[in-house]
Amino acid sequence: MHKKIGQYYLAEETPPKAGAMINTFRAFGYNLQTAIADIIDNSISARATNVWIDYKWAGENSSVSITDNGTGMDKVELILAMTPGSKDPKDERESHDLGRFGLGLKTSSFSQCKALTVLTKKEKHSTIKRHWDLDFVNETGKWNLLDYLSDESYQERLEKFDQGTIVLWEKLDRLVGNANIHNEAARTVFLEEFEKLEEHLSLVFHRFMERKKLSIWMNGNKLEPWDPFMKESEGGQLIAQETLDKNQVSIKCYVLPHISKLNQEERKKAKTEEWYRLQGFYIYRNSRLLLYGDWLGLFPKNEHFKNARILIDIPNILDHDWKIDIKKATATPSLSVRKDLIRLGKMTRKAAGTVHRFRGNQIMLDDSITSFDFQPVWKAKKGRDDVRHYYINEEHAIIKSLLEKKLITASEFSSVLKLIGETTPVESIIQFHSEEPESHELRDNQTEPDSGTIELAKMMYGSLKSTGMNRELAIKQIFNIEPFNQYTQLIEYFE
Repeated sequence: MHKKIGQYYLAEETPPKAGAMINTFRAFGYNLQTAIADIIDNSISARATNVWIDYKWAGENSSVSITDNGTGMDKVELILAMTPGSKDPKDERESHDLGRFGLGLKTSSFSQCKALTVLTKKEKHSTIKRHWDLDFVNETGKWNLLDYLSDESYQERLEKFDQGTIVLWEKLDRLVGNANIHNEAARTVFLEEFEKLEEHLSLVFHRFMERKKLSIWMNGNKLEPWDPFMKESEGGQLIAQETLDKNQVSIKCYVLPHISKLNQEERKKAKTEEWYRLQGFYIYRNSRLLLYGDWLGLFPKNEHFKNARILIDIPNILDHDWKIDIKKATATPSLSVRKDLIRLGKMTRKAAGTVHRFRGNQIMLDDSITSFDFQPVWKAKKGRDDVRHYYINEEHAIIKSLLEKKLITASEFSSVLKLIGETTPVESIIQFHSEEPESHELRDNQTEPDSGTIELAKMMYGSLKSTGMNRELAIKQIFNIEPFNQYTQLIEYFE
């Protein structure tokens, strides 16, 4: 009976069905990368300094284990950890605690597997274990947490530690299903997922690794941290830093160096081919990266601002204000800092744009500018229709000297072609397009050829005819060459 203001009401307990509830936990939207990162959060909260991830391909019998040297758990703590919803997200947590809802271990594990075993050992205690099997839960309809381990070698491994925990995933139905061990396609996908995991963990936990607080090993190989702000690289700039929200939120604004300042090895390490995707805010909670490469709906992504990255540090006491989700993969800035983030974002994007604009202006000048002595190989001009056109600058010293010659050698011609190719103003074209996309239009196949194109086509036709080629074959060959293939009306000039 439930009493309320002097009255009694009938009441019944309605516990959720075990199978339905646990299967619901499988639909939280984790992938392998976010799931294992969530397990490592628990290791860090348990003050682990080493985490070993081991994965084994064996078809449908494949497995993954995550071992740490953290403080471990006693029986009461283990059962609590294995119980869904064991902690209230409103509870106050220690400053180093990366947990939130008391669901991470279960939801992340069940998103990838149907069999979860946790073995743990506190210092000066014996190793204990508990096991969830979703097939067994669905069959019995009961919350039966088993004292079971499929492979004793895991317990033997943990026995060598003074303390620690092993999380073991089996029945990896989401990752491998019922694949045969000899299925090479399935094996390739399996291994590719762990390659992605390696990159993800090197980024998400890079600050722990850099500070020597955590080492992560994958199948015996130690991961190296990947710093998205390139703080050690020449040319990278910290352009501003502030604290917001009563000094609880720390902001650092970075502009990465221009790609031209990096050698080939540095470009590879910096992943320059992904800079467009990686621009934006990087939100850290207790030094753990939650969300990255996202402007949080405050700005659109733009090629022009791909060098802009802003670091945001928040403590776990602001989880509710920032709407941190269970997966710790999404966040929304609180209203108290939104205006400041817009201000800092605009400033950082402007500084990043200057990096590209400076390079672009050196590579190619608008032909309306006559006050500068620098002569680029390429120039650009806008027509009456405001469409930008690109052309070779005949006033460039090398081009001009060749034009003044009556005859040029094959070597000279080859050199000038190389010059034109190497100076093609790709960066400036990208910059102009990002700023004024309407200024670039696709070439219209129906436009009339200019006099220069006509003369080139006639010259080539005459050359082919002089070799003894008949008219039909000569015309066919010419129309297989750019730009002549765009102008079918050139046939009028072939006699």
